[in-house]
Order: sequence, then structure tokens, then C-alpha cells
Amino acid sequence: AETLLMGRVRTEEKKMEYTGIITKEVSRLTNMVNRILSFSKMEANKREYSKQELSVNAVAEEVMNTYSYHLENNGFAYAYEPTEPLPPVSADREAIIEVVVNLIDNAMKYSLQTKKVEIHTGMEEGMACIKVKDHGMGIPKNQLNKLFEKFYRVPNGDVHETKGAGLGLTIVKQIMDAHEGKIKVESIEGRGSAFKLLFPIIENW
Repeated sequence: AETLLMGRVRTEEKKMEYTGIITKEVSRLTNMVNRILSFSKMEANKREYSKQELSVNAVAEEVMNTYSYHLENNGFAYAYEPTEPLPPVSADREAIIEVVVNLIDNAMKYSLQTKKVEIHTGMEEGMACIKVKDHGMGIPKNQLNKLFEKFYRVPNGDVHETKGAGLGLTIVKQIMDAHEGKIKVESIEGRGSAFKLLFPIIENW
């Protein structure tokens, strides 16, 4: 923004590129602030959801567009692989964006060597599914059932290198419960993790 204000960007193409980066980063930081606010509301049992008919593909694509610069800037490769068509779900758009963003942030935090994040959509157990997969350090089997506890962080040798308060997955679980959905985790130590968000579909679609 300072570079633009000082007139150092000479071409319209570069101005558009910088403006795009600013827009994406503002959106990402807004999501970050909203995460803190939403957790506060959840703790006070004051969070309300505005559910509407949504496409999980559209939500996943929006998140990837917003986070593409942040991923690239941190050295991550990424892929978005949707399954078309998918039946719609009834959900709060901002809340669903929040859960996907939380999972992407986690994937980045715990991928110290192989930096790649994938998002897939599809159907599983008769529900619409968004899967966020990384190729990071993975999670020990004996820790999987503790992941969604407040302030919990996996106690492995690399956790001191990552930042976070241990609230992200707690928020994800609470939002999925409020949507009568499910969250599933598949993980192999040293090879990465995959988190699946399952949403009830709108019947008779």
C-alpha cells in the first residue's frame, strides 16, 4: 500500500497485482479477527448462525482465492480439486469459511518440510464433504481424540516451532456441531493429515 501511495509502481499491470494482494490480505486478516470474536461469542453462548442454501464448492473456491497469495508467499504449493456437481447444504457462509480457514492455517503451521496444501470436495456418508489435506508432521494416533479440546496442542518435538493458542480446532468442532455436521481426521505421523468436514445436504435437490 505504501509503495502504491508513493507512486513507485509505474505500470497499470503492477498496480492491479498489488491491489489484488492487498485485497486478499485484508480478507485473510479479517478472517483472523473474526475467529477471535466468534470464539468469544461461543464461550458466552451468544453466537448466532444465519443459514442459507450454499454450495460447498463455491465456499472452498472463495477461500482458496483469498488464501492463494498467503500460501505462495510462505512457500506452499496448493491444489483445489472440486467434485461437480454437489447438492447444496444449509449453512452459515461465514462460519463455513471460518472452519476451512482454520484447517488451512493448521495445515501450514504443521508442514515444516513438505509445503503443500490440498482442498478436495465430494460426497461421503451421504453428506457434502470438504477435505483439507497437508503433507506435514502428522498426528500420533493416541492424540487424535484430544485434538478438539480447548487449548490442546499435539505434544511433539516440533510444536515449539509453531505459533497458536490451540483454539482453531475447538472452533471448528463447535461450528460443525451447530450445523449438525461431522469432522473426521485421518493422519499418519511424518506423512501428514487430512481433515474432512461433512455437511448434511438439502434433501430433494
